[in-house]
Amino acid sequence: MFRQVVLIFLLSCSIGYTYAQAVYVPAQHSVYHFIDRMDILYADSLPLHTSLKYYKREDIKYILSHDRYGNVSDKDIEDIQYLRKEFRVDRDTSLGDLQKGIFKTFYKNPVHLFELETDNFELVINPFFNFRIGKDRESDDFIFLNRRGIELFGVLDKRLYFYSSFIETQSNFYNYINPYIDQYLTIPGNGLYKDYNSRIISQLEGYDYSNAQAYIGYPITKHVCLELGHNKHFIGNGIRSLLLSDFSHNYFYLKMNTRIWKLEYQSIFAELSSRSPRQVPNNDLLPKKYMASHYLNFRFNPKFEIGLFESVVFSRENNFEFQYLNPVILYRSAEHFLDSPDNVLIGLNAKYNILRRVSIYSQLILDEFNSSRLFDSSKWWGNKYGIQIGAKYINILGIDHLDGQVEYNRVRPYTYSHFKPSEDIEAQSSSSYAHNNQTLAHPAGSNFSELIIKLRYQPIRKIIADVRYIYTLKGVNGPDENFGSDILLLNTSRVMDFGVNQHQGNLSTINMLNLDISYELFHDFYIDLSLLVRRDRNSNLGDINTTFLGTGIRYNIYNTTIDY
Repeated sequence: MFRQVVLIFLLSCSIGYTYAQAVYVPAQHSVYHFIDRMDILYADSLPLHTSLKYYKREDIKYILSHDRYGNVSDKDIEDIQYLRKEFRVDRDTSLGDLQKGIFKTFYKNPVHLFELETDNFELVINPFFNFRIGKDRESDDFIFLNRRGIELFGVLDKRLYFYSSFIETQSNFYNYINPYIDQYLTIPGNGLYKDYNSRIISQLEGYDYSNAQAYIGYPITKHVCLELGHNKHFIGNGIRSLLLSDFSHNYFYLKMNTRIWKLEYQSIFAELSSRSPRQVPNNDLLPKKYMASHYLNFRFNPKFEIGLFESVVFSRENNFEFQYLNPVILYRSAEHFLDSPDNVLIGLNAKYNILRRVSIYSQLILDEFNSSRLFDSSKWWGNKYGIQIGAKYINILGIDHLDGQVEYNRVRPYTYSHFKPSEDIEAQSSSSYAHNNQTLAHPAGSNFSELIIKLRYQPIRKIIADVRYIYTLKGVNGPDENFGSDILLLNTSRVMDFGVNQHQGNLSTINMLNLDISYELFHDFYIDLSLLVRRDRNSNLGDINTTFLGTGIRYNIYNTTIDY
């Protein structure tokens, strides 16, 4: 039914003005840090609404083609020149004149394996891989990653843009991630998996899984664009997002973006799964639930922007709730029209740049609250909210390309959870703010506080060093006790109505230090060295210690670290 709604909606839209390629830049690409620097140092030169991820290639190309950057450093000039080449900002020279390439076909543009450009059609094809191996001192197992894939993207008739990628992975994980996989029968950021045993090295055991992203988009007017596909999204300016993050698996969605004046408005209508594939036997369809979300961002001036967020997650008998298709109504009002038990969240995002050196940002998420009980001493369970506050500091102590970030996140127990029961698993909700048993917001779920300190130093353009320290306090559920840390559980199973404290339950104190050093041997080909030290102290449930040292090579892909 949802797909029929999407088709009707698309066919009903009139065709208007056009604009060019709008394929997204992949997450973790170095251009995101570059944009952070340019936004803080030269905010008046950037038209982006930085809280809406991911950035589009055309927006990046526009920024790179802009000459008003003031007195940029030599390293910034190197970054700009490097990215201008990757995004082909200078198009005076035809593709065929760049160089002969391999067999006069491949790598004619040294950035891409294959690139085709005609008057009405553009196509890019790239392979990518990431091979890593290392040793955890706390166990006898090797930690490995064997990831390969291919992507293609392009534009048809200078209007319709498209993207598709497929990734195949064999890997295992740090010892603190394995309990998560065993409990929720899912791998963070991925879907179906099976067990893996290497035929070459008997000690390599883990998981075998694949992933795919694909979407198409079309600008229906100068300012409005529709997009349909499988992907995920991120709202915010921080390392985490309490509103909508990219931690979960890809989901099927229809998105409408409107950008006009100082406003950008995003509506997402998505089909989610209330189970992981491993929980559904045989070849039965995954049970469905749905999400509709709006985000309105106002770029008040080049330094300050603020956004309003609302989202609703609801389950029906595999039917979409048509009233939530209204892109301009408040979902709480629609919920009252329906007299429905759906899970509605509202939020706020803000960012302000100071002195061309610092950017402060913040988020607030409200799941449910009672104003009369919010500030009293009752500590009512229903006051469910989360806060984020952070800051980015560019060129610390005047050292060029030494950049830092500090972020604090705190989410109350039972936030993002819901009371509507699942049909098959009685203890689990069918309307929690999750997809495929993976949270749609912060990876820690709820009932936690977190401090992140991050430093990034680029002494020369080819070397990048990232260090991240994370300190977390999290109240963990016990056997048959719901203290509010697991957002999938029915919140009707809570241990109490009043006296609900932050970090209640079995307290885990987590310290994690992660160091990554990357050297770019040639364009987008990196040699990596990684060190991870993590200590999880829990007096009731036992300690988990991790000490990992590893290395790897990768091409056209970017490393991510699973913190939870």
